[in-house]
Amino acid sequence: MVFEDKLRQLIKSKYDKLGDLAVKFDMNYSQLSQYVNGKKVSIEFLTKIIHEFPEADLNWLLRDDYFVEDGVNEKPGAYKVFLNNEQIIDKMEKLLKELRSKLPEEK
Repeated sequence: MVFEDKLRQLIKSKYDKLGDLAVKFDMNYSQLSQYVNGKKVSIEFLTKIIHEFPEADLNWLLRDDYFVEDGVNEKPGAYKVFLNNEQIIDKMEKLLKELRSKLPEEK
């Protein structure tokens, strides 16, 4: 699925009409329609999308789902965690101790 299809799907999940979102974003309906039909979007528009649809994964939205020969196309799934909880806590404690040593002394 490509960006514009995902954008349409996302909008339909919350709005009955494209015009409703255009009003919400205080933008011209035809500009929003162009975005939904494949025109490149601005960073301002993406920022509005992120705020309006916080549940949407921006990585999912922006990445085409077809195979990219020369690019990176990660397979879906969880990232591997190489540290267990105890190791993570130990590492955090060590980092906190380092940070504390860099703080100016209180008088």
